[in-house]
Amino acid sequence: MNSATARQQFEAVALPHLDALYTAALRLAGNPDDAKDLLQDTILRAFRFFDQFAPGSNCRAWLLTILYNNFRNYLRRCSNHPVTLLTETAERTEAAFELDGKCPSPEELVAQRAIGRHLEAAINALPLEFREPMLLVDVQELSYSEVAAVLNIPLGTVKSRVSRARSLLRASLGRVVYAPGKTGT
Repeated sequence: MNSATARQQFEAVALPHLDALYTAALRLAGNPDDAKDLLQDTILRAFRFFDQFAPGSNCRAWLLTILYNNFRNYLRRCSNHPVTLLTETAERTEAAFELDGKCPSPEELVAQRAIGRHLEAAINALPLEFREPMLLVDVQELSYSEVAAVLNIPLGTVKSRVSRARSLLRASLGRVVYAPGKTGT
């Protein structure tokens, strides 16, 4: 296959997943600049090794595998810790409300922001081993078997870690919502 055909195939199969990859990169890297660098490295590596992609398989899962491997390599080199950013998602949600013409009341906006901050803090508090599989399943909507391949861990481990992450989130968010001395007035 010539290089022009390979490039066209790559663009048709891989590039539609850029938004999902950027979202995952932003959650891992913690800021837009590092996320863009991570995304660029991932796309370059994916293009370089596109001949190893199995046509008909889940390209998004394959790309996320490359992204997570790049991120792990970055962590090893820099010994940084990932941070999840959900505030930008909340800001995009607010912008979508305004575009739809269904602008929530100020009280609803304050409540949404508070919930977003509590959710962000709860997700950030999760150990990385639980956070990664949960985000891949619940945000990226990968199957458990795809997450097992992305993270290179057994399927049962993925299931237990996602379950544990959800349980930890429920407990953490339950303390915030039902904290003593706080009322819902």
